[in-house]
Amino acid sequence: MQAIRNGVSWAGFASGPTAWAVSLQLDYAIVDWQCYTGVRPTVLISLLAALAALAGITLSWRAMRDASFGISPPLQARTRIFLAWTSVGVGALFGLAMLAQMAAGLIFSGCEQ
Repeated sequence: MQAIRNGVSWAGFASGPTAWAVSLQLDYAIVDWQCYTGVRPTVLISLLAALAALAGITLSWRAMRDASFGISPPLQARTRIFLAWTSVGVGALFGLAMLAQMAAGLIFSGCEQ
């Protein structure tokens, strides 16, 4: 509970790439089933993965905000702020990639040859 209140500075680094990798692997794993049944869950998978990345971004944002209080933060706090800002950026980048995957899932069925 403490981590949710204060944030985790590396959460964006962990959640963004992990959610993207899981989403991409699931999309490729179900392509034959998707073509056979006509059901297209890739949009939902990408949306859920983007939400997981957003959760990591939120935790990193909270860590950055929590560590930045004070006039002159010590070196450890500045390092945490830098890591949190970088994690927010990485998480956002992978979140945008998953939203692009979601858009592609709306356009393409996966059965094109």
